[in-house]
Amino acid sequence: MFGHVGTKMGQAGGCDNGWLSKSNGKNIGLLKRMQDKVTEIDPEQKLVFLHCIIHQEVLCKSELKINHVVDVVAKIVNFIRPRALNHRQFVSLLEENETEHRDKDYHTAVRWLSLGKMLKSVWDLKEEIQDFCVKKGNGIPQLSDTDWIADLGFAVDVTALMNELNVKLQCKGLFVHELYNLVKAFMRKLQLLSTQMEDNILTHLPTLKEAAPSADHLHRDSSMLEALHGEFSRL
Repeated sequence: MFGHVGTKMGQAGGCDNGWLSKSNGKNIGLLKRMQDKVTEIDPEQKLVFLHCIIHQEVLCKSELKINHVVDVVAKIVNFIRPRALNHRQFVSLLEENETEHRDKDYHTAVRWLSLGKMLKSVWDLKEEIQDFCVKKGNGIPQLSDTDWIADLGFAVDVTALMNELNVKLQCKGLFVHELYNLVKAFMRKLQLLSTQMEDNILTHLPTLKEAAPSADHLHRDSSMLEALHGEFSRL
């Protein structure tokens, strides 16, 4: 494989294993053979295996447990957007309330970058959305639930942080050690945020701070960040 692309095994420094099957872990299969070959040429050279976190929604679905937020937000957007009459009325409502948003990010399949924008839009427009849905006979009880609102605030902030990392990782011309450093810096940030949350310090989580979550809520969110950090530690 390396011969076809002109790469010498002894010069290989890293591998993105996101395209490989889960059965090809770094201790078995192709990745193990690659490391063995590199070690044969240069015993001091170690491959750095970076899991493809561009598809990071998998991590968040398993560790952040925000499906109950995403499902409700999708329900809200799906009620407003597909119905032409409702959609026009909603745009008019936004204009009447002099908001900055003239439309909604439409959510069908969960695509992470658009999901983050959608969550932020619903957060910013939650009062207008509730008013509109009530008038249409389709009130959203979660928008009046303080615990759910806190979960939405947490989801907004965390998706924003991960989208920021995503953008950095997709910059052209980065070497593998630069990608690795970006991931490590993000992991340190997760640990810092988790610790700060336990002390009710939400400087870097402004949306969650606005939601004014309880201590129990912060403890639960802190635990999820620790779990997410654990997933990144497996890279």
